[in-house]
Amino acid sequence: MLDLIDIVLPCYNPPKNWQNELFEFYAEVKSIFNVTFILVNDGSKNSNFETALPKFTELNIPFKVISYKENMGKGYALRKGVAFSQAEYIVYTDIDFPFTNKSVIGIMNSILKNTGDVLAGTRNELYYQKNMSAFRKVLSKAFRFVLKHMLKMQISDTQCGLKAFNALGRKEFLNTKINRYLFDFEFIYNSSKHKNVRILPVEVELKDNVVFSKMKFKILMQESLNLLKVIFFSK
Repeated sequence: MLDLIDIVLPCYNPPKNWQNELFEFYAEVKSIFNVTFILVNDGSKNSNFETALPKFTELNIPFKVISYKENMGKGYALRKGVAFSQAEYIVYTDIDFPFTNKSVIGIMNSILKNTGDVLAGTRNELYYQKNMSAFRKVLSKAFRFVLKHMLKMQISDTQCGLKAFNALGRKEFLNTKINRYLFDFEFIYNSSKHKNVRILPVEVELKDNVVFSKMKFKILMQESLNLLKVIFFSK
């Protein structure tokens, strides 16, 4: 029998036809993995999420839905989905499947082979050749420099939105508190402090058509405070 993997996907105001990338991915992996998609509707204000769901049933794609009215943030949404999951292995990424199918399949194969308890996708230099703003590029590189050279972390690309973990990693993930962008950093940083948790990087690649979101100044300031809280007050 195929191992059961839940893929948790947070969703907030998705674009039209957001489900197409997911359908393409499932068509490629359905004969390889026993996959269920856990879709977490994080207070979307448009109707694109709901209108896509009947097609899942029509195509016999296994899925479950968690939905609530107020937008709480990606970290919160993922914790809801991970807590709901009963699978032995969990993968999470974004609703638009921004990483190549090869990358997602690779990290799924790695977690099934028990190569680590937490597998963190890491993006190589090609990531910075994508169509992103200069500010975002500088911010990303500066953050990775701090993690690698100042905090001496094994994983410097904590913000890559593709990760997989087993039951031990699940426990660590559910101990996170940050609701928005830096929940990824909190997860990897706190996990790395436990010697019994094996954390391994897995190189992944973004698709060419990825559109990068903009980070508002207010959120950047809030996440800077969250960064300090994790570093100085986490156990």
